[in-house]
Amino acid sequence: MEHPAVKYVQFEESLLMDGWYLPPEETGMVFKNHGASAGASMAHSHSQMLGTPFVPPSVTTRLNCMKEVFERLGKCSLCEFQSKDILVRETHNFSAIVPFAASYPFEIWIIPRQHSSYFHEIDKDTALDLGSLLRTMLAKLSKQLNDPPFNFMIHSAPFGVSSSCLPYTHWFLQIVPQLSLIGGFEIGSGCYINPVFPEDAAKILWELDC
Repeated sequence: MEHPAVKYVQFEESLLMDGWYLPPEETGMVFKNHGASAGASMAHSHSQMLGTPFVPPSVTTRLNCMKEVFERLGKCSLCEFQSKDILVRETHNFSAIVPFAASYPFEIWIIPRQHSSYFHEIDKDTALDLGSLLRTMLAKLSKQLNDPPFNFMIHSAPFGVSSSCLPYTHWFLQIVPQLSLIGGFEIGSGCYINPVFPEDAAKILWELDC
């Protein structure tokens, strides 16, 4: 029997492929809130999808950073990470890492190893691989951090533009355990204080047997 995480990935992908992203939406966000302090509004586990008729500022900032790296180096920033020190798990299709300059302790990114701008373009086998890896990452976080509240979000390119026009964009799934409250400095500056080095978090998660 397939794990719910695998079915979840296939379901969310199918919604996007079936035209959920038609105008006026310019961007779409697939996300899950687990636990009251992570914003969960219902007791049972659930995920949500929202679209906006504009590109949010944080998305614009991320895309501009990716574009800047691509124009300077001629390579996609997420295709180019090489350090094994931040690797948590690798499959045929994906790498799970603790990103450099992570905003949150034990934050994880699941990144396609093959360059891809849009989440909804993955095929069934890739979706199965992603679901299995997502299940493993959530199990590792639950084991290490005692089932913490968390959010995960799928960051995909804006709709209505072909992948060939966005060679610098690369979709990824971000998992954020909610381990501490966000204070005035973080809200006011947009900068986050992370007391855990990414290499240390990656090593701990790598060594967990899940």
